[in-house]
Amino acid sequence: EHRTQHKLLRPAVKAWSAAMADGDQGMPLTFQNFLEKMRHPSASELVKSIKAFISSFGDAQMPANAQRDSDEDGRRIQAFLRDTEAAFRGHPAWRGASEEELEASGEGLEKYLTTKLYPNIFAVINEERTLDDVLGRRIAALRTFIRPEHLDIPECFRVEASLALARNELVKVNNFKAPRDKLVCVLNTCRVINNLLNVSAGNRPAGADDFLPVLIYVVMLANPPRLESNLRYIARFRLESRLVSEAAYFYTNLVSATHFLTTCDHSAFTNLDEDVFEAHMAAEGFAVGPDAAGSFDGER
Repeated sequence: EHRTQHKLLRPAVKAWSAAMADGDQGMPLTFQNFLEKMRHPSASELVKSIKAFISSFGDAQMPANAQRDSDEDGRRIQAFLRDTEAAFRGHPAWRGASEEELEASGEGLEKYLTTKLYPNIFAVINEERTLDDVLGRRIAALRTFIRPEHLDIPECFRVEASLALARNELVKVNNFKAPRDKLVCVLNTCRVINNLLNVSAGNRPAGADDFLPVLIYVVMLANPPRLESNLRYIARFRLESRLVSEAAYFYTNLVSATHFLTTCDHSAFTNLDEDVFEAHMAAEGFAVGPDAAGSFDGER
């Protein structure tokens, strides 16, 4: 039965993943078409403004010994995306374009801009890289002893093949540079979980109380590098008007799951004694006790 459920999920994941490819097949104007628009003679001034904006993020523009302000970078990029997309509407290269084509062009611009700027805007703050490293080690430690029953995940939802499929989708988040493409990895992960719950719940409809524990468990299994940086990157550089509805819901759930794994102690789990929790965490190099706040001790 579990193998059948896994087979049912695979075609859906392939379809969702197709939307993540460079071509963005579901849109009338693909990313390549967007680049062709940019090569049109009438777009020369637009191209210049985009290139000038990208150049303004170069290291040569930064004061000596200065560190990037990623929140300010996010505000700058959000404003530039809004202003440039607005310019599309009155531009000769987009004369007669439908709303779908204009939307696709906006997606193409966001992808182009963030891909070019990726080395300057992703995981560039020392404090955030440290958070990534500590979170990765903490999840790795939790993974050594936390089991589905500690999260009150019913037996019917413990379908190994489906959980592995969801895990594999989340791990892909670091294969991509555009915020939308990273977000699609999150959506794919959450949709696999949703389908698992709906298929496995039987007569009892699955709800939010079922979803979050399974997502927490999947995040623990996946433990993708730079998880905190990926979440902040999506929030900063995905155009705010597009981080809505289903995408916003699933993104918020992943933020909640990550916060849980960052802060949890024994009391967050079912049937897990404090001394057992602390012994496992201490064995993995984490300071424990009321004053330690679960911090990582690199002096193991």
